[in-house]
Amino acid sequence: MTFIINKDGPAPGLEPEIQRLRALVQDLEDIRRGKHPDNAALATCPKIHDWLGITRPDPCLTGIMFNHPTIGDGRQGVTTGLWVLAPKLGYARTITRLYALGRPDRSALLDLR
Repeated sequence: MTFIINKDGPAPGLEPEIQRLRALVQDLEDIRRGKHPDNAALATCPKIHDWLGITRPDPCLTGIMFNHPTIGDGRQGVTTGLWVLAPKLGYARTITRLYALGRPDRSALLDLR
């Protein structure tokens, strides 16, 4: 999920995603503590038959990195999943960290209207 932010100020459209993520964090904390879903919870949730694990690409950014904790200055890198892209405000937020945006690659600009 990527939210494109084009102006300074509040972003109320983020609230539903914040609530969804809070519920995910709560479930992850419960599982970490050994509190797994019980039979009653499993009986009320959707069921998947003939399931198979697959991967799908997430939106992300690529570019020349500086001050990254694991990618050397001036080296090409790829971010983790992109959650907020605010090019007019000069930042992006991925699942793992905040990035300050420098100049964009003009050869492949996203439509950011």
